[in-house]
Amino acid sequence: MNKFLITLATLVAFALSGAAYAEMKISGLHQHFVGAGDDADGGVTHQFTRFTMATDTTLDNGWTAGGAFTIQVAATAGSFALPSSNSMYVATDNFTVNIGATADAVTSLVPRVAAMIPGAGTDAGYQFAFDGGLLGTHSVQFSEAYYAWNSHRIDVDLPTINGFSVGASFTPALDMNNADATSRVQPDRSDNHGETTHVAVSYSGEMDGISYTIGVGSINGNAKGSLGGSTAAETNNDLAAVTGAIRLNMGNLSLGAHAYDNGDSFGAAGDADKASDQGYNLAATYAMGNITVGVGYAHQEMVRGTRGQSLATTLTSAAANNVREDTITMVSVGYNMGGGVNSWVMLSSNDHSDGDHATTEVDPQVLVMGISLGF
Repeated sequence: MNKFLITLATLVAFALSGAAYAEMKISGLHQHFVGAGDDADGGVTHQFTRFTMATDTTLDNGWTAGGAFTIQVAATAGSFALPSSNSMYVATDNFTVNIGATADAVTSLVPRVAAMIPGAGTDAGYQFAFDGGLLGTHSVQFSEAYYAWNSHRIDVDLPTINGFSVGASFTPALDMNNADATSRVQPDRSDNHGETTHVAVSYSGEMDGISYTIGVGSINGNAKGSLGGSTAAETNNDLAAVTGAIRLNMGNLSLGAHAYDNGDSFGAAGDADKASDQGYNLAATYAMGNITVGVGYAHQEMVRGTRGQSLATTLTSAAANNVREDTITMVSVGYNMGGGVNSWVMLSSNDHSDGDHATTEVDPQVLVMGISLGF
């Protein structure tokens, strides 16, 4: 019996050693940052420290296939590891198919203006690790609905032709992402919309020494789940969001503008006071060798709506129809130290309002400094 087991183990070992494998590439990002400010608790933490294993290979028919797996250590909840946290792709001459926990078409093709300045502006959310006073947020801060959520999906991208790029994604269950449990059992109450489609198009070109990228996208999905299959589930509004951005590069100077409107996607059809959610981001950077300076301005506003206000756990004296707003002005400086090491310092001046003059909000200034090692 022992001889049989040894012989079987030897055969398996030879079989595995003779198998063909694609070459693996390893990369990662290790970072730490420190924050301090008035009306904010400071400290040292991290947010996007990650380790990625990726590979690609050529199939017998000439197509390309590959995949990536990312392990992320996050000190704050809601940190996502995109664009390829746990996914694979097959690229043909006519299109590329991505499947798994990967970026949606809107996240991929619409220019990320909120991430332009050193410290990634509002996109990385470093200042929000110390300022928890946001009042105008649905889903994510200062961006379209569910931006950068790596729910398991199928994404199809067409080849870029004459500067045009087109992509579309289908997400069967938007709430199945790495910020939540990955159980396939739908809870009685879900805070997220379910089946979702993303469609986006971008155009990149150059004119008179100015290179530019313009991107627009649409996000649509079914209503948020509520109380299982009861009639209450019929009262929620479907997801319907639009977004667009433009980024210009003129030598060392870069400018960007981004706007989004999620409409009443996070409200209920029977609301007397309708829900709403929209905002915009503006940014400019100037590169001087290893040093980059940047300024940014971001604004978001949200109305809870009648039902949203009744379910809210953070009630104030503000009424359901009050416009809740967040505005952030940022100034930052980044320094590329070489060898994959980058450092930056960003000052954010934050202003919050629940739309009620009787409420006194905390509006902190937050200074964040960070250093990262990429490999």
